[in-house]
Amino acid sequence: MLQRALLLVATVLLVGASAAGAQTVKGIVRQSDTSAPMGGTYVVLLDPDSLEVTRALTNPLGEFNITAPRPGSYRVRTEQIGYRSVVSSLFTLSEEKVTELELLVQPVIVRLDAITIRGEARECRVVEEQALEVLAVWDEARKVLQAVAWSDLQGHLVHELERFERWYSFTFRLLHEARSTTPTRHVLPFRSRSVEELEELGYVLLEGDSVVYEAPDAEVFFSDLFLQHHCFSLDEANWDGRRMVGLRFEPVRGRALPDVKGVFWLDRATAALERLELGYVNVGMWQRERGASGELEFARLPDGRWFVSRWWILMPLVRRVETMKGPVWDLRDAVVGFEEEGGEVRRVYAPDGRTLYARGRATVRGVIFDSTSGRGLADAYVRLAGTRSVTISEADGSYWLTDLPEGRYTVTFTHPRATLLGLADEGEVDLEVGVVARVNLALPSPRTIVERVCPEPATAAEEGLLVGRVYDTARDTVMVGARVRVVWLEGGTPTDRLRWVEVETDSEGIYRACVPRSAALSVEVRVGGEPLAAAPAVFGESRLRILDVEVRRPEGR
Repeated sequence: MLQRALLLVATVLLVGASAAGAQTVKGIVRQSDTSAPMGGTYVVLLDPDSLEVTRALTNPLGEFNITAPRPGSYRVRTEQIGYRSVVSSLFTLSEEKVTELELLVQPVIVRLDAITIRGEARECRVVEEQALEVLAVWDEARKVLQAVAWSDLQGHLVHELERFERWYSFTFRLLHEARSTTPTRHVLPFRSRSVEELEELGYVLLEGDSVVYEAPDAEVFFSDLFLQHHCFSLDEANWDGRRMVGLRFEPVRGRALPDVKGVFWLDRATAALERLELGYVNVGMWQRERGASGELEFARLPDGRWFVSRWWILMPLVRRVETMKGPVWDLRDAVVGFEEEGGEVRRVYAPDGRTLYARGRATVRGVIFDSTSGRGLADAYVRLAGTRSVTISEADGSYWLTDLPEGRYTVTFTHPRATLLGLADEGEVDLEVGVVARVNLALPSPRTIVERVCPEPATAAEEGLLVGRVYDTARDTVMVGARVRVVWLEGGTPTDRLRWVEVETDSEGIYRACVPRSAALSVEVRVGGEPLAAAPAVFGESRLRILDVEVRRPEGR
């Protein structure tokens, strides 16, 4: 079953003690069967209560050196990703003496690939048979997060970090972007408040007129309070042929404070943590939950150090807007845009200037075609899904995405026109370093759009799709929840019956109505059952008609 252990054979072999220096323990970690040194292994110094005091990383020869803050009794725990940690017996460190240890370790591989997911993947409970498996996955995630925190605290290596800030409209159109590349010795994207504060106040806080989204760090994740207030379940996924196991977490039932949920994704074959996905719950307003999310990706250096290789956090920008609630207007908080912050480590350098890590790069190019107009789609926001790589299409619809990681990805795009129609295109691409891949995308033709959006019998040749936004010009905003009625005479003569369809604008002020395109149509925006504005609509030859309606709503209505 779950057997992946660093089994300490003969616990600790006490080689000797010598004078000089503070209370120091040094030594070597070897495999018990071959005597081969175990480089890239963490040796963690524990106090008698099994709390971590400090740690060190063995060099390629398996050697380590740890200085304790004070004399006393200690244990050591050897940790390596993919192997279960085992703790030694107690030993004593004396003042001004160096204690030498030889740790003989029998490596027994943990088989995360043997885990079977039982029950519903997203169900926040653990069946009894899976308790040990959950603990095994949790322990592997813990090792990486604690190793990341330790490496960042040491600050020995130089990271070439590219940071970005982006601002989007509420339709996710990119408004502005700022980038900078700087060398830094610390790349952790955030430092948490104390776990006591977070558990008492929640993870979303009001500070003045700003909303602050807190994210837990390693210390918070593995605290007793976090474990008490969250439940866990296993999930699985396939990433381009790689089998992944996920450890989901979310608040326990009955917890009403703003909190975090998410999933740790580990490679089944190596037991290495690769990604942490983070979201927010119990925020109180669905608009704020809609966009608040984040991701961290992790990478390992050849010497065994771990670091955050890429991260981002997306935060909705909220303001008070007026919306229709029945026959009256009401004030509520709504998303007016989004702010995104993130970073990516491009290279890692040793103190002597050697490159320890460099992210591979690839390129993808293409054209986005607007089949509704017969031209290239300009100003589309093009994104490589699963990354922070974005660009804006040119006037002819062409785009370039450069400096990309290799692997299989999906290219997507958004655009006000695509949002309006509720449709867009995407394409898969295999990226290789040094190779320019091509992915062409398109907005569907009017016929395809009508057939996808309109139910039967709206797919008949005489039917069309009328779509647009409703704007309140007096308040310079879209009208959310407004009733839009499209009226026509059935048969086309004054004696024929009056017919209509009525729809409601969505959270972005958009309405969509399937109507007969040959009729003389009138689009009415209604408040309290009375038309507030009206506009004629004529289709012509196309089965798609885009019509925005401007309303100047009187005060008090």
